Amino acid sequence: MTTQQHAVGLYYCECYVNAHRLGAYDAHSPREALRWVRISLMVIAITLDEEPYRVARTWLDDGQPTATRDLEEGKPHTLTLKQGTTAATWTISPIT
Repeated sequence: MTTQQHAVGLYYCECYVNAHRLGAYDAHSPREALRWVRISLMVIAITLDEEPYRVARTWLDDGQPTATRDLEEGKPHTLTLKQGTTAATWTISPIT
């Protein structure tokens, strides 16, 4: 563990759609937390319009290394997709 990393034992994951919590999950590693978000995104991907799909695809393809680094450093990570009047937000918060 580098001096920049924090000892974290749990990551609290939530998904909200328009301020209504749809789900929550306690993960034991950044990898497990990101898998929860990744699976959620893959489930809804086919229902998204082009722009939110592109944002989701970019996060799936390129955003996870940054998210992993943030989580390992004890920082929360958030991803929000907007489609029309709907906003879906996934948040992962390290619990120290």
